Formats: sequence, C-alpha cells, structure tokens
Amino acid sequence: MSTSPHGPRPEHHDEATLVVTGAQVMDRDGTFSPATATVTVVGGTIVAVERGGTGVDGRPTGCAGHGDERVPGTLRHDVHGGGATLDDVQGEGARLGISRGASDGGPPQDAADRRRSGTVRHLDASGRWLMPGVVDCHTHLGWTTFLPEDEDEDDDDRDEDGAGGSAADHPMASAADRTDAALLSRAAPGLAATLRAGVTSVRDAGGAASAIRDALVAGRLVGPQMQTAVATITDELARDPAALRARVRSLVAEGADWIKVVATGGVMAPDGSEDESPFDVRDLRAVVDEAAGLGVRVMVHAWGGDALTHSIAAGVASVEHGMFLTERQADAGAAGGVVLVPTLAIYSEVAEMARRGELPERVRARASRVVEAHPRAVRRAVEAGMTVAMGSDFGTTDQHGRNLTEIDHLAAAGLGAAGALVAATQAGARLLGRGSGGLEPGQVFDAVLLTSDPTDTAVLRDPRTVETVFLGGAAVG
Repeated sequence: MSTSPHGPRPEHHDEATLVVTGAQVMDRDGTFSPATATVTVVGGTIVAVERGGTGVDGRPTGCAGHGDERVPGTLRHDVHGGGATLDDVQGEGARLGISRGASDGGPPQDAADRRRSGTVRHLDASGRWLMPGVVDCHTHLGWTTFLPEDEDEDDDDRDEDGAGGSAADHPMASAADRTDAALLSRAAPGLAATLRAGVTSVRDAGGAASAIRDALVAGRLVGPQMQTAVATITDELARDPAALRARVRSLVAEGADWIKVVATGGVMAPDGSEDESPFDVRDLRAVVDEAAGLGVRVMVHAWGGDALTHSIAAGVASVEHGMFLTERQADAGAAGGVVLVPTLAIYSEVAEMARRGELPERVRARASRVVEAHPRAVRRAVEAGMTVAMGSDFGTTDQHGRNLTEIDHLAAAGLGAAGALVAATQAGARLLGRGSGGLEPGQVFDAVLLTSDPTDTAVLRDPRTVETVFLGGAAVG
C-alpha cells in the first residue's frame, strides 16, 4: 500500500491467480537469462519466480494443466476496481486461458488455498520478454502542449465527444466540480497512453493536480500509479526561508506528494541562467526540513552551477536534468544518496522543434548546447556512483505514450542497456518508495510484456514493442 502525508492509498490488485510461463524475465542487474521462467502472481503480488524452463508444478513452461481451457481472444479487466477497464489484448504468441478448481463457492482463505482452488489465469508468453513496469520519475501529465498558455483553450464546455452536457456542466455544479472535470478530461488521454506504453508508476513534476492522482486511485481515470508535486516553488520566494516553509505547507495541503523547486532557468530562459540560482543553501535546507516534517521529499530542477551544489548539500532526494554536473558535484551527490533524473529525450526533441522553426532561434542554440553536454554529465554521475533514474519530462499529447524512448537515450549516454533498464525500473521504484521495482517474490506485479528483446534499447522507441501491461496483477493493455 502506498502512503503519503494525506493517508494510505489502497492499490487495487487483481484477486485471481495469474501464471505467466515461457517468457525471458529481467534480472536485478537489467539482463535477461536465456532460460525462460514461470512467474506466479496471487492477489496482484508475485509469490514465485521459477527459472529453468519448468513451471511451478514441474511441467514444462507454457503447458496447460489437465482440464485447462486455453483459448485465444480478449477479456476485460477492471484496472482499479472502480469500473474503468481496458481490453486485455493478447497477441498471437500470448494466449490467455482460464481454469477453475473444484471449490468456487467462496474466496480462498490464504495464498496457498487460492493457488489450489481459486480462479487461475494462464498466460503463455513464449517468445516474449517480461520486465518490471517502467517508473517515469519526471512527467507532466497535467499538460497537453509545450506552451502552457495553450492549455486554457482546452478548458471549454465540451465533453470528449465535443457534444457538451457533462455532469460538471450542470448549472448547479460547483466551481470546483467544473475545474476538476476539465482537469480530468484533459489528462485522461495522456494517462491512458502512458500506461499502455508500459509506465506503471509516475512522479509528476508539476501540472497534475492532486485531483488527477485521486481519480486514478478511485478508478475514475485509467493510468499509472501517480505521485505529484502539484505545482512548483519558483524564484519569487528566494532568500525568504519563512515564506518557503509556508509554501511547502501550502503545497502539501493541496495534496502534494513531492515538493519541486525550480532553481535555474530552463530551455526557454535567457542564456546564462543555467548557472545562476536565486536560492542559496539556507533556502533549500529550509524547504527540505519543512518537507521532511510533513512526510514528503524534495526534487530540484537544476541545470548546473550553485543550484546543483546547494541542492546536494541541502539533502534533496533528486536533482532533475543536471546537464552541467561536475565531477565534484557527482562525487558529493553519490555520497549523499542524491538521485539524478537526467531527462535526455526531451532536450533532443526541443532541439528538433527549434530546428523546424517551431521555437525561437535562441532556443535552438541553447538546446543544442544542452544536448551536447548532457551525456557527459550522465557519465560523470555513473562513474561517481550516483543513482540514475529515468524521467521523460514529457508533457504534450504527442509525447505521452512515448516515454520508453528515454531508456534508449540513457543507454546511449553511458548506462548501457542493462543500466538503462535498471534506471527505468528499480532505481525509479526505490526513489518513489514503491518496493524494489524487480520481478521477485513479495513485489507487486507491475510488469511489461514485450515482443522484442529490450537489451536492444532502440526497440523501445516503437510503442508497438509493448504487447501487454500489468498493473497490480491485472492486464490493462
């Protein structure tokens, strides 16, 4: 169960037993053993992973038990227990069968009873690769466009079909109802696309109101498990620790799971701002201290310079982007347990947008400089022993659902395929406090079934590589 300063949030798991056979399964080090494995999931939690080509009953993997009916086709699974469903589409090589034991009169009393007598779903995943669900530690799922002012144009009175007449449009609906309905409607396509892409957990770095996260928990939206910063702390509060503490309290009251500080300029900012920070170490320590007292942690947007030095010294949980990270900063970050979330892909895309004339010319030169520097910073972090976690920084309709592109960028930047896959799964899960992030007993079965070998990370640029996504043991796409 995930927890936050706002209380525990239930995770909705498929209560049936799922037995996945025949796939090559990712190990803790990001590699895949040539031997296939059987993964047994009960109530959404992995109870056994047996390698070597035989199932838990001693029969070869992929073989149905006596009396099992194996049929191709589709089933519908409730994703969050609240009525939101997606087709569980199985490809040609992955067939879903259902068998029932002799006792169907009531729920099993424990995991062993459930395995013996409950509903059992068999998934023959021969010729497929099974990896943990991807954790995207830097998204903007409340956004649909690169230019924030365009978001306002989406908040009209149309429903998804353009016909109007949603419940929030009723004359008696409150202003909050109208606002929440607009937020949820705008976020819904990006959330669903992100989950279908294999991302089962996200940390939103600003723009996703807590209402979006809560709608996911309640089953009113389909998407990954979410933690959110809600909004950001910017330079108007710099050099005022008391005001910074008050802002932290305000954000947590709004439902923030993380506090995000923007400590340097971004790609649209004037040249030179990447090395300038309005916040000193005293400011950032005040933010970290106040956040810790409220049960949340701090992430800092920092390209380089004093912003990185002060963030690491203040004890933040993660630094975002960090493309001008120095060796000394990397050593300090490793010693302090600070995680680097580089977000490589977005800057390549911004550089391409500028090249096409979609952004000001000054952005083109700035973005090109960033793209050149970024891999060097990642290599410095790796050499120093800093943990690197994946973050896409994606925030447009076109980008949502292409998150796994970032894995290929991480591999090319110096992590290699295995390191990039670990960054996209286990490193992110640990940063977000979501277990080990591995496919091992005791962990929630958030997983991705792939049609191609992901150790060639280029295949992850194609969303069609993702065949089936599991969230809490349920197949959701």
